[in-house]
Amino acid sequence: LQPGARKPTTTMSAMSIVCKDCNKQFKTAAEVQAHAEETFHTNFEESTEAIVQLVCTACGKPCRTETERDMHTKRNPGHDKFEDRTGKDGGVDYDKKMEAGGDDMELDEETKAAIAKTHGAAGAKAIAKVEAGAADDGPKDTPISDKVNGDLMTQLKDMGFPDVRAEKALWLTGNEDLEGAINWLAEHGDDADIDEPLLVSEKEANKPKLTKEEQKALLEARLKKMRDQKARADKELAKVQELARIQSSKEMHEARKLQKEQEEKLREEKAKREKEQEARDRARIKAELEKDKRERMARAGIKVPEEKAAAAKPADPYKEKKLELGSKLRDLIGFHRNDPTTPNPATKAVETANKYVENIMKSPTEEKFRAINLENAAFQRLVGGKKGGMEMMRAIGFVEADSKLKMDEPDAKWLEGASGE
Repeated sequence: LQPGARKPTTTMSAMSIVCKDCNKQFKTAAEVQAHAEETFHTNFEESTEAIVQLVCTACGKPCRTETERDMHTKRNPGHDKFEDRTGKDGGVDYDKKMEAGGDDMELDEETKAAIAKTHGAAGAKAIAKVEAGAADDGPKDTPISDKVNGDLMTQLKDMGFPDVRAEKALWLTGNEDLEGAINWLAEHGDDADIDEPLLVSEKEANKPKLTKEEQKALLEARLKKMRDQKARADKELAKVQELARIQSSKEMHEARKLQKEQEEKLREEKAKREKEQEARDRARIKAELEKDKRERMARAGIKVPEEKAAAAKPADPYKEKKLELGSKLRDLIGFHRNDPTTPNPATKAVETANKYVENIMKSPTEEKFRAINLENAAFQRLVGGKKGGMEMMRAIGFVEADSKLKMDEPDAKWLEGASGE
């Protein structure tokens, strides 16, 4: 591991190890160690997400987890097909991939340029050392016995620490600090693998050590790149959130518009019921007054003249229909009372409807006069598209059917009365 880094412990439930600094996942301790040395990341935790073997068919890049697969597809449009080699013979050898100098062991041109610009000669030396280490292709694993500080190793053994534990403590704390090694041993004495020998790749063992100045140059360049990536991600997220806000605003506007239309319809229906009830109340009161008048005349011995009774008007069979039509006409006029258009839309709609009625009265058997196409542009412009226009046509006697307004059995007397209204 990176000197000073805390080695992650393993449990029965852990299936992989994840770097919390960059979310990469690893299968073995050797992979974790190589990653820490290369990136200076020190925050590792166990993960229950399984390591899989998914290979991009477009570029051959191996992905260890579904999360890594999704990130690869997002960063490389079109790289969306993967071969699952999990559990198969000839699966992906991730350790070999790392030894050969995979993607994680290389510095891209953007990072190199940032290091050289910010740290000059020190940055150039750091780049050379990293690339020299990446180009090395030694054996896969090697013990660290001959790599640790001999003097410090002797002092730890004199204190009673076993060889394997002493080697691990020195290697994982930088190989230069006795006190740090002792503290590490005290902290990790109960680890399940404390007595297992630590093996590292030959490349890692022989990799040139960076000076503090060189480490700082690499770390600052990487941090700058990560900040730039985060800024771009934040900008994209803000864009997505703004689009979502606009869409939500549109939906809210449509919902309010629909609610307003429904409320308007309810008010119109309520007004209609009130008008009809008012008409019925007036008729009832009138009938009661007439009845009371006749009763008083009878008590007074006054008889209603025969000719007067004969002259009494018969009940109007179209009274209710006339009341309904009159109500719709008043509504239509009210809806367009303040319209500045000349002639007024309500007047034009009434005149057009009256023309339809007159045509039917003149030729009641002609089907072309008794059926109006609802998609007719002139009808929609003058009557159907005006608020209250369709209600007026229904009150006249037209019925909607097959995208038309029809009057199958015209009543000449009613149409005459409707025209008069």
